[in-house]
Amino acid sequence: MKLDNIILIGFMGSGKSSIGKRLAKELKYDYLDSDELVTQKSNMSVTEIFETQGENAFRELESEALENLLGKEKVVLATGGGAILRSKNQETLRSLGTIVWLHASTDVLFERARRNPYRPLLEVEHPRHTFNQLLASRLPFYEAASDCQVDTTHLFYHQTIGAIRIAISDYLAYRPNSH
Repeated sequence: MKLDNIILIGFMGSGKSSIGKRLAKELKYDYLDSDELVTQKSNMSVTEIFETQGENAFRELESEALENLLGKEKVVLATGGGAILRSKNQETLRSLGTIVWLHASTDVLFERARRNPYRPLLEVEHPRHTFNQLLASRLPFYEAASDCQVDTTHLFYHQTIGAIRIAISDYLAYRPNSH
């Protein structure tokens, strides 16, 4: 059943991977990370793919990885921050499960993202400016793709997991076409 799966979307630093692992463990679900699926298939890191093949090649590999998940059950999937940029991916994610947008204040997202040295999109001359522009360009996509949202700005891990469970429960209870 598609709603058994939980899909976490959001910008870099929103907590998709760290929260996803903990949520999967609590629910006794499998945890998958779309970036990890891409790197396993390509035998290259995300940074290497961006540097040698470009972002479009990475996005194509990402789309293939997401499509390969169709039919899976009881999965928490942490997507890459740009996975929802392609309408094809949005459709695939909708088919996979309930889409939860994890978001936070811009300052918190930037500070969290800077802690991870493997952010190819931040390896630029003016990372904060690039970060702000990229975030602003993606916000409408997150809004459109999500079934529910959780603001992680001031939440600890256990609070975020609780908020996700409540948001999904509310969504499932009141979603369109529910019986």
